Amino acid sequence: MDRPKTPGYERPKTPFDRPKTPGPNFNGSTSNNSPTYFQVFLRLRPSSPQSSISDFCFLSTAPGQCNIYVTPPERTRARTVDRYSFTKVFDETSQQLDVFKDTILPLVQDVIKGRDGMLATLGVTGSGKTHTILGNKEQRGMIQLSLDVIFNSLDGKMVDYSRIDIASFDHTEAVVLNTPQYFARLNSALDQAHASGSKRSSMAATTPNLPDVSDLPVEADNKSGYAILISMYELYNDRIFDLLDETPFINPSARRRALVFRGSSTWEPSKEQKKVVSGLRKVCAHTYPEALQVIEQAQRCRKVSSTNSNLVSSRSHAFLQIEVKRFSSRGIERDSSSLHIVDLAGSERARNAQTAGDRLAEAGSINRSLMILGQCLESQQQGCAGRSVAANWRSSKLTELLFSNSFSGVSKQRAAMIVTADPCGDFNSTLQILRYAALAKEVTVPKAPSVRNISGTSNSGSDTEVDIDGETGKDALIARLIAQLEETESRWRDAEERCLLIEQSVREELADEMDQRLEEFRRETLEARAREEDWKEEFVDEKIEILRKGMEEEFHIHEDGDRERLLKEQNELLRRELSVLKRERANRSPTKLQENRANVELKIGRVLGGIENAAL
Repeated sequence: MDRPKTPGYERPKTPFDRPKTPGPNFNGSTSNNSPTYFQVFLRLRPSSPQSSISDFCFLSTAPGQCNIYVTPPERTRARTVDRYSFTKVFDETSQQLDVFKDTILPLVQDVIKGRDGMLATLGVTGSGKTHTILGNKEQRGMIQLSLDVIFNSLDGKMVDYSRIDIASFDHTEAVVLNTPQYFARLNSALDQAHASGSKRSSMAATTPNLPDVSDLPVEADNKSGYAILISMYELYNDRIFDLLDETPFINPSARRRALVFRGSSTWEPSKEQKKVVSGLRKVCAHTYPEALQVIEQAQRCRKVSSTNSNLVSSRSHAFLQIEVKRFSSRGIERDSSSLHIVDLAGSERARNAQTAGDRLAEAGSINRSLMILGQCLESQQQGCAGRSVAANWRSSKLTELLFSNSFSGVSKQRAAMIVTADPCGDFNSTLQILRYAALAKEVTVPKAPSVRNISGTSNSGSDTEVDIDGETGKDALIARLIAQLEETESRWRDAEERCLLIEQSVREELADEMDQRLEEFRRETLEARAREEDWKEEFVDEKIEILRKGMEEEFHIHEDGDRERLLKEQNELLRRELSVLKRERANRSPTKLQENRANVELKIGRVLGGIENAAL
């Protein structure tokens, strides 16, 4: 039986009664529908004999469409054509400026207006990610174009860094420096390390000026002043490291200090806190060339190595943060926004890259993080199809950096992803990336051919074309079964890769534990050996002392026996002389006795004195 509510009484709300924060959609607004994490764009790399693996192009697109068609090679068992949908597809003839206008220019506009943005690149190793992000000797990349538009839009509106303490407005425990201070500290670190070439060349002198974006300025508030802070960090083996830290130059063998991803330390309890990387070095750049110099230095510190698939393969995920702070005319901060440009490391197979040791562990960490990112993107794909699926973004540090602020509802940022693919590259790796990143997928089943039935008993005597529904149904069923088989094989391959990653992770944990135990055993053995050496030294010293004392006692015994024997012989000799003298005295005449009496008494006195001495 339900009790009536007390008039005028309302149950106090608890934190458990708060509704869940809905996720952001494409425009960054919240809705109850399934969240959209990224606007996903696809860019096809122009094929060349040097970079392509085969002559067969398995990717094709139609002009004006947002779909990509995947035709499997003849060597594979797949017989179906897969169609993947994206926000937009850039073919091989697309230029850097075309990609910039459709992908990151809206994010730059939002950042200047006070809204966060993020651009990420995803693709197989060697598919053109670096060219898209950094460009080449002829064309600039997304980073250079974004910085150029930002500085052109804020030209004449930059604050004087010497008059405003930017560090006091930062709540991320960052080390805020201007460009001369940063390079002075860097050169000092290089001098301490006795390194050559401490002077840094300007990147702007070698960076091309094309494509030109001077006609793409963004309107900014004329009554406000702006400050631009550049910071860059990498995610290496699920640990965050600052790429602008000069400490590794002083002691390259020392372990780098890992940073923490947590909430900002703000003094406003009512204000929702964004999770940030605390402890970064942020450089206040005043011009476009200064910002390029800082980014060039950060790129030099990024972890790269050579593999069989790529001579300069990135071994970490790089995050470039361009922070724009807006100040009033009185020097009070109004708002702050950030643009993150993420260069994700490419996935690779150990068999193709032929990696081992540390390179294999790095590849395992990269593939593991990209696998979880793919699961999050796959949940987006299922959300677009109308199914509610929860994304496990907390399982990896990469997805936590990408999605934590968006999922919590604190940051209403717009995000975009550029997926790069080589139409003549590795089919299996490219297909896996497309499967994760595509917004929708449709499997096209080939139509079964019609069956011509020639009836010789027809009354009209003419050939009739009849479609046998049973045969057509069988062919369609076979095609569907083949498609399901291919899908099952693909899932089996994914599961096998996940098992390999889990096995590699377990092996790494066991190896670390074994190394730790071996180190403990080695330390205990060394300590036991040291204790044994000390005991042996003490034992030998005791034995030597005992031997010395024994030898001294034996020497004293022998010395006393010899002395006693000598005294006995002397006494015996003296007694004989005494007896001889007495006989001589008895046999002599009185006259002679008186003459020699003095001499005899003298001799007797000497003998008696010798006997007394011998007795003593």
